[in-house]
Amino acid sequence: MTGQVVLRLPTASRRAALRWLGAAATTCGFGRLASTQEIEPIKVVIAFPPGGTSTASMQPLEAPLRQALGAPIELDYRPGAGGNVAALYVVQSKADGRTLLLGHAGPLAINHHISVQTVFDAQKDLTPIALVVEYPIVVCAAAKLNVSSMADLIALARRNQLVVGSSGNGSIQHLAAEMFSQATKTQMIHIPFAGGGPLQQAFERGAIDVLMETGSNIVKHVQAGTLRPLGVMAHERLSILPGVSTLSEQGMPGLEVAAWFGLLAPARTPDHIIRRLSSVVLDAVAQPGVRAGFVSIGGIARPLPPDVFRKFIAEENERWGKLIREIGVTPLGTGINRSIGAPQ
Repeated sequence: MTGQVVLRLPTASRRAALRWLGAAATTCGFGRLASTQEIEPIKVVIAFPPGGTSTASMQPLEAPLRQALGAPIELDYRPGAGGNVAALYVVQSKADGRTLLLGHAGPLAINHHISVQTVFDAQKDLTPIALVVEYPIVVCAAAKLNVSSMADLIALARRNQLVVGSSGNGSIQHLAAEMFSQATKTQMIHIPFAGGGPLQQAFERGAIDVLMETGSNIVKHVQAGTLRPLGVMAHERLSILPGVSTLSEQGMPGLEVAAWFGLLAPARTPDHIIRRLSSVVLDAVAQPGVRAGFVSIGGIARPLPPDVFRKFIAEENERWGKLIREIGVTPLGTGINRSIGAPQ
């Protein structure tokens, strides 16, 4: 032992050091000390192509999550089947907190009502971490219709069959349109497109009369004067469209619809990892810069912890299942012809 210096800490100091090391291990590797050579990234699986609202939702979160978790954030895009492709990938991933789903209503509360699939059960096979943000739907009319108010649009829709477009059968735009039609006693022709990009292109070609879209997806059309926003399907107005009143303000309460995003993990993920991830995500969403990032694209921060998020998903599942039954959709795969088609 010659030449070595042995430092013996008092018992209290040793305990404090052990507590510090335990906290560091949890931060860096959810219970495992991170390697100094390479830190495994946290993979967030996204159900849409790059560049859309889901990508924009993650951008303000990446830096605070990376700093708090001590690991890089990797966005993994897996579009298809209305979000089921991404959800299934996460369901089948290792339950170590390293692969997460940026989940939305499609695979979590809508798809199984319109397409029979027994591969996974989103409410059993995924564990909620936190709801993060919602993007209220805005009811818009093409400028070519020459309507300047919601009352004008409703009156016109009762006289003529207008065309409303969506990014796919069973999409949140489609269901928002169905809910609006029920409440206003109007009947519009619904045309589903294979995603948000084709929907936008169809509008630009003049094929769409009415859009039920999130704020960030309509701003360029509003600025160009080709689209008129008439009402927000939310409890509050959007900062990017401050002059557009809510439907509740216009005497139509209860018509609140939003595209929402939250993070989930495989169902087998240990509780201590879920608690750690939830704490980090909710702390990030509380930061003013993150909230401002959401606001700039028509979003509203909606931080909900795991148990409340789980209840929210169940409520959305019941809400959209009821509407789908009311409009007479028969799930694909049942052998009955009457259906609205596969989710895009």
